[in-house]
Amino acid sequence: MATTFTDIDSVGKRYRFSTKLPIIGDEEGVLLTSYQAASEHTAARILEKLGKVNVFEICSGVGGTTVFLAKRMAHVYALDINPVRIEAAKINARTFDVLTKITYIQGDALDDKIIDQLRAKDIDAVVSDVEWREDLSRSLSETTPDIDKTIPNTSALYRKMTTALTRNLIMHMAANTDKQQLRQLGSCEIEEMTYQGRVKFINVYFGALINAVGVTRFDMDNSVDQTQLS
Repeated sequence: MATTFTDIDSVGKRYRFSTKLPIIGDEEGVLLTSYQAASEHTAARILEKLGKVNVFEICSGVGGTTVFLAKRMAHVYALDINPVRIEAAKINARTFDVLTKITYIQGDALDDKIIDQLRAKDIDAVVSDVEWREDLSRSLSETTPDIDKTIPNTSALYRKMTTALTRNLIMHMAANTDKQQLRQLGSCEIEEMTYQGRVKFINVYFGALINAVGVTRFDMDNSVDQTQLS
């Protein structure tokens, strides 16, 4: 039986997107889609620092970020553990005419077999958007500040990616994430992503993707980029 999906208009998230194209998925998956400005900003940072490269996207969900990465990158390897979200992501990629630029992988980002397969793909950047809750039965707003309680574990993910694939990471994290824990992973730029004056989440850059070590800000309303804060 075919899966029944909802869309960003039905869940009241159209304001996150400037595109008029539909983005569909299961209700929670659609609610978790990031802002188009943030996704395009992520792609632009990679393009600026590394060029048009192959990207590994972790916890890609219904593909709200994937489609904008695929428009600018050479190829995107998009991984999610949920087969229903991968099904929706393929529909969205077809809508945005980028399906041929994406390879979908169902599985766990910490699975050695998957990482071994990706070693041969010349991955130059990793983009992750882990589950911010430590307990999936909780409300989407109940995000954990502890990076070792995200799903998957952010510390373990960082170690795995930097050891096996690349040190060039962008981690999309909850606004209340413990910044000291992030700094303990390694030298990084912590970028506060704001909308209507509020920090909605943070992007954490490692490796060659860093513009300035410390805390910076990106205004998603006006796309005002990287004001140095500390």
